Amino acid sequence: WETVTQQIQEWVTTEVDTESSLWTWGRDAFWLAFIAAHPSFPMGKWLMWDPHIPLEGSFIEEWIQCSNDHGADDEVLAQDDAVSKIWNEFCKHAALFYPSPLISLA
Repeated sequence: WETVTQQIQEWVTTEVDTESSLWTWGRDAFWLAFIAAHPSFPMGKWLMWDPHIPLEGSFIEEWIQCSNDHGADDEVLAQDDAVSKIWNEFCKHAALFYPSPLISLA
């Protein structure tokens, strides 16, 4: 997930017009990948992201809100299931601009 996060970040910050819907899509894809790589965010340790990518979008805003609402014990339990849920969301989100399967089942 860290590699995916870095690649999306590079693409969003260097190749996509910030006024386009593709940039918004890329920003949201970045946050899905970032949280999959760092499911304890905003707690714990995580790498700093490019500040050109704001903490905006329904997924990351909900994630931050939920992290404020739950205690440490809830956080550990939530992380156990978080990455698989994020993968499902990432696949649905990717399909908006990338209609091919993300992985081959063959």
